[in-house]
Amino acid sequence: MTRPIGRSGLLAALLLFDPTAATAQDYAPGEKLTLFNCGRCHVVSAKNRMGGIGSTPSFAVLRTIEDWEDRMKAFWSLRPHPGFTQIEGVTEPFPADRPSAVHPISLTLDELAEIVKYARTVKPANLGSDLGMN
Repeated sequence: MTRPIGRSGLLAALLLFDPTAATAQDYAPGEKLTLFNCGRCHVVSAKNRMGGIGSTPSFAVLRTIEDWEDRMKAFWSLRPHPGFTQIEGVTEPFPADRPSAVHPISLTLDELAEIVKYARTVKPANLGSDLGMN
């Protein structure tokens, strides 16, 4: 038996419905791929500015790290990513008796290159000036 939605449920459904749904032209090259694969943990762009996990740095903050590009190219080998990331032709499959604890991310090297290419377009965050002693 199904229950009627009710006014509050209907209002919530209407608020979630976006009549101006995004089209391919609304995404920068590589942004959609990056949002899908990285956006569940990281704020990638304004499109998921209220998403991500609070303890993970946004792409804008990551861009402030001096060797950000090297880290991003090898992100799959940096904690916590090895536990849920597979790079085709690079990483070993997860053992059948020890699968990923979360839905895995599976990328090709070309897709990883697209994510890095997109990240280059992200403006580094302004984290303020260095701390000083007076």
